[in-house]
Amino acid sequence: MAIEYYSSIDLNKNELQNAVVQNLSSAPGSPVEGQIYYDTGDDVIYFRNASAWVSIGGDITSVVAGAGMTGGGTTGDVTLNVIGGDGITANANDVAITATQTTITSILNNALVIGRDATDQIKFSTNNEIIFRVNGGDGVTFKGSGEIEATSLDISGDIDIDGTANLDAVDIDGDVDIAGTLTIASDIIHTGDTNNKIGFGTDTQTFTTGGTARLTITDATSTISNNLIVSGDLTVSGDTISANVGTLNVEDKNITLNQSSSDSSSTADGAGITIQDAVNADTDATLLWNAASDKFVFSHLIEAPGTSIFTNLDISGDVDVDGTLETDALTIGGAAVLAQATASAVGAVELATSAETQTGTDTARAVTPDGLAARSVVADIDVSSLTDANIVTITHNLGTADILVQVYDKTTEANIMCDIARTTDDFSTASTSVVSIDFGTAPPNDCRALITSLKGATASGTVAYT
Repeated sequence: MAIEYYSSIDLNKNELQNAVVQNLSSAPGSPVEGQIYYDTGDDVIYFRNASAWVSIGGDITSVVAGAGMTGGGTTGDVTLNVIGGDGITANANDVAITATQTTITSILNNALVIGRDATDQIKFSTNNEIIFRVNGGDGVTFKGSGEIEATSLDISGDIDIDGTANLDAVDIDGDVDIAGTLTIASDIIHTGDTNNKIGFGTDTQTFTTGGTARLTITDATSTISNNLIVSGDLTVSGDTISANVGTLNVEDKNITLNQSSSDSSSTADGAGITIQDAVNADTDATLLWNAASDKFVFSHLIEAPGTSIFTNLDISGDVDVDGTLETDALTIGGAAVLAQATASAVGAVELATSAETQTGTDTARAVTPDGLAARSVVADIDVSSLTDANIVTITHNLGTADILVQVYDKTTEANIMCDIARTTDDFSTASTSVVSIDFGTAPPNDCRALITSLKGATASGTVAYT
């Protein structure tokens, strides 16, 4: 018995492995275009075109592209193409060197010259030197010793000096990076304007803009007379930070205390916030962490005499109640919790038994994992016990024909396609407690059948026939 399919099978570009084409001694009747079969008489595979059966065969089985080529094939018109490489382009009629080179990694020659003409060049012909020739003259020479020889040198970018620079005059538009020592005997003045300068006095440096000292650095302190903007992180290594300000603005939504001690229980104990009472220190308000009980301790929670501690308490975290929680009304997630749950409100529920779960129609009880498992049956199939018919019958006693049946190989755990009927083993008598499975060909390994009941499922699907 074969499994019949009445729709096309789409493998979604996956392999069809270990398949055998239909074996026939002659061509099948009523063929359709594209149909194939294997002729056991002449050992040839045939396919059906629009009007006849055509054998698949020939002397040349494939054209393979060799080194430096692409293309090839096994059927139809075949084309071979020359492959282009780094710096090489394969055209229709030639193989050319690409004008723009981006992949060459090394050019070495002791007489190498690169240039646009005889007057503008870069020359490597002298050992340990690179010579730049411009307008017919050797203008700048870079030497292996680190020296630069030039009749005139105008630098608009940065200068990095690792040693000593002896210059009569320097005109620099960019930055100067000095890894050595820079000694300045007097002030540094911006464009000759004495209102904008850096002054060097005895153990004191003063930065002045607009004629006013903005930053003064001495051996003891540093004073900033205007606003200070720090674009990066600010690290303070001292013990105390005093902020004599009217308003303190903190953009971060979270302030971390005890960070340097990694929040160990011994150092975290007592961490918190204290609001000091300038008149009576005994009435300071505190919010402190108790590491032993893992709780916050509030120093002041009592309201006016005769009132409750809280009239309204909104807690965004967990609440641990060691005793009894008594309430007139309970709301969870905006929904009122009732004594008995309904389809539209939460509340107390009764657990369904396995039999009630199998019925699938109870609307007042909740299903447990054990009850849900009662809607399914698992049966192992011993392949060695199969007879010549290769048919097995499984009694599930779920009391319904609305079941899902799946069979898989216990060794490979792959699904097996076989013929399944909700009948006794004669495949003719319908049953609500038995299924029959026809393997056609005995599988190589023991199998497992999974049977799940859908009894009680709502028959509300709408069927349209087009």
